[in-house]
Amino acid sequence: MPQIAVVAVMAALAAGGTAYSINQQNKATDVASESAKSAAAADYMATTDAAEQTNAAAAGEAMKLKRQALIERGRIVSAQSETGFIGNSPLREMLVARTKEAEALGTTKVNQANALVQNSRDSAKIFSVAQGRVNEARAAFVNPFAAGLMIATSGVEGAGKGYTYGSSLKGKR
Repeated sequence: MPQIAVVAVMAALAAGGTAYSINQQNKATDVASESAKSAAAADYMATTDAAEQTNAAAAGEAMKLKRQALIERGRIVSAQSETGFIGNSPLREMLVARTKEAEALGTTKVNQANALVQNSRDSAKIFSVAQGRVNEARAAFVNPFAAGLMIATSGVEGAGKGYTYGSSLKGKR
C-alpha cells in the first residue's frame, strides 16, 4: 500500500472519529438541556400543587376555628339564657371568645402567607437551577467553527501518524 494511501486513510479515520464524537457531544447537550427544562416544569407543577394544598389547608383550618368559635359563643349565650344573668361577666366571656377566634384566624393567615412566600422562593430557585443546568449544557456544545478546527486538527494528526506508519512499512519491504 503506498504511503500516501496510508496517510489519507489515517487522516480520514481521525477526522471522521472526531466529527462523530462532536456530533454525539452536541446531541447529548441537546438532551441535557431538554431534560433540565422538563425537570423544571415538573418542579413548577409540584410547587403549584403545594401552594394549592397550602390554601386548602388554611381554608379548612379557618373553617374549623370558626366552627369552634361559634360553638363557644353558643355555649356562652346558652349559659346567659339559662341563668338570666346579663352583665359584664358574660359580655367579657363573649369578648374573650371573639378575641381567641381572631387570634387563631390571624395565626392561620400568617402561617398561610409564610408558606406561600416559601413556595414562591422555591419557584424562583427552580428557575435558577434550571437556567444553570441549561447554561451548563449549552457550554458543552461545540460550535461549527470549533468543530471544523477540531476535525482539521485530528485529520492532520492522523495524517502524521499515517506518514509515520507508512514510513515504517516502507522500510520493512
